[in-house]
Amino acid sequence: MKIYFLPEFYSLILPKTRSISLFALLLGSIVSCDTTKKQTETPAEVTEYKPISYDFEIQTVQKKSANCAPEACSEVSISYPVFAAGHDTHASINSLLTEEINRTLSDYIMEAEGTEDTDELCKMFIASYQDFKENFPESITPWYIRLEVAVGKTDRNFISLVINHSSYTGGVHPNSSVSYLNIAADGEKIEELRYFVNSTSKLQDLAEKEFRKQYNIAPEEQLSDKGFLFDDDQFSLSEDFGVSKSGIVFYYNADEISSNAQNPIILTIPFKDLTGLYKHKMP
Repeated sequence: MKIYFLPEFYSLILPKTRSISLFALLLGSIVSCDTTKKQTETPAEVTEYKPISYDFEIQTVQKKSANCAPEACSEVSISYPVFAAGHDTHASINSLLTEEINRTLSDYIMEAEGTEDTDELCKMFIASYQDFKENFPESITPWYIRLEVAVGKTDRNFISLVINHSSYTGGVHPNSSVSYLNIAADGEKIEELRYFVNSTSKLQDLAEKEFRKQYNIAPEEQLSDKGFLFDDDQFSLSEDFGVSKSGIVFYYNADEISSNAQNPIILTIPFKDLTGLYKHKMP
């Protein structure tokens, strides 16, 4: 960690060449108690942040059932960025992303214990389908999991990754969803909106205005009148959030806030509306 001293600080600690008046000496004795306090204080530290190297290559993982027909082949397909060395946190980013991918895969596998790597989880998913097929040979629709990770917003202080999910493991129709992985420049996962804004309540007010505008809901109308199911009929921010090149993004799954929604709801608060609220450098 480096400490920088401003020119004004040097002017305080260098010896004075001019004479000191009696008045100044008396004044010094009067404030001597305060001088002791100041001697224990240290100058403000300036942390030198280095920008993260966002150089990456896309890596793909694909596993398919053995000896399967093209129209009935269970598969796991994953596409994700692997960040190159160049900054101390590149390993942390890669590690957190791998953990997120494995956690997502584990959600589909009852036998998963949380210690398996990506390759093992893919094989376990394929094996689960093969067991299912043996018990229900009349089933003709294969299972699949597809994950595609994209780089959203990059900043010297953070990176926001977007994970697109699609899957089919039986049922009426396939499922799809989006999740976000936000990582700070120190390599820690960002869990709170407060990392991005200085007031979550003001952000929520902006988001509700944008939501009402997007769905043509007047300020005096109840959200439930338009079929939206928020707790106590009060708008709330989704826990799935990230940062894109356009602004802060909130993702609501298809059945999360509306029983009638056939598609997920994506709500973006543009950067132009976040002036004075957004903590980082505006694009």
